[in-house]
Amino acid sequence: MDLRLLEYFVAVAELEHVGKAAARLHISQSPLSRQIRQLEKELNLQLFVRERQRIRLTEPGRWLLNQSQGLLAHFAKVREEAEQRSRGQIGTLSVAFTSAVMWSGILPKLLQRFETNFPDATVELHNMRSTLQLEAVRSGRADIGFVSTPASSSDIEVTCVSEEPSMLVIPCTHPLSGKRRIVPHDLDGVRWILLSESLSSQKHDRFVDACTSAGFRPQVVQKVTEPITLLALVESGLGVGLIRSSARNYAPRSLTFAYLPWFTFQSRTYMIRPADGRQPLAEAFAAYVPEIDAPLERQTLRSRVQALAAR
Repeated sequence: MDLRLLEYFVAVAELEHVGKAAARLHISQSPLSRQIRQLEKELNLQLFVRERQRIRLTEPGRWLLNQSQGLLAHFAKVREEAEQRSRGQIGTLSVAFTSAVMWSGILPKLLQRFETNFPDATVELHNMRSTLQLEAVRSGRADIGFVSTPASSSDIEVTCVSEEPSMLVIPCTHPLSGKRRIVPHDLDGVRWILLSESLSSQKHDRFVDACTSAGFRPQVVQKVTEPITLLALVESGLGVGLIRSSARNYAPRSLTFAYLPWFTFQSRTYMIRPADGRQPLAEAFAAYVPEIDAPLERQTLRSRVQALAAR
């Protein structure tokens, strides 16, 4: 049944006057009368008793009016929700992330801004390794992912969200803990605990290359996937580690952090999402990324490095 016929019927039934109903609907009276007769024919019901000056509902007409009002109200709600979904205002957004990205503060800021502007949207958060995020985004189980190493895939779009200096984290009992300035020679033969979150071996290779360029070779004794695990192992004295500077805000006081101005290894955050077929809600969320990174652009990497070195 054409919903338009029900809209015409409800207008006539509520006003019990074809002329007034035609004015409300912005159509002519004669076509409206024909539509009502067509509806009665389709349903095989007499909906109105027609008199000279007015019309009035029959018992079947009152039943249909009650049903039609509910149907039209439901349809209006469905149509409104469909429009909101097409604009990315409501729905469910699945966001994957690594712990290091959450610690950086980037994702919490994005979530805060997004939920302020889209209070009716639901955000599902999934803490998973970078390797799993790539498959989750590709399969549609996650709409957006935040990783530490970009994906090399034509069906995945990669955006660099932020970059921050990496810092050496040292147990307070380590001989390097008391040094005012650490040079490459100091790290020869030192045991390392490496945070490995790469989609392949890219991040590990970048780390080794940076160490070689600086003049020392790392002795990696352990690889972990979570920053909290790295901090715990370093605190126990098993070795030193390298972690993004934002993580120092969550580290135990028994650990010492040192910035290495000669070390070129930087910690980056990348947003990954499908190259095509993205949902509107994901597009709305991703639109806040430039706003989050804007303060970082105003404060250059060099100024942040200088501030860390002065601590």
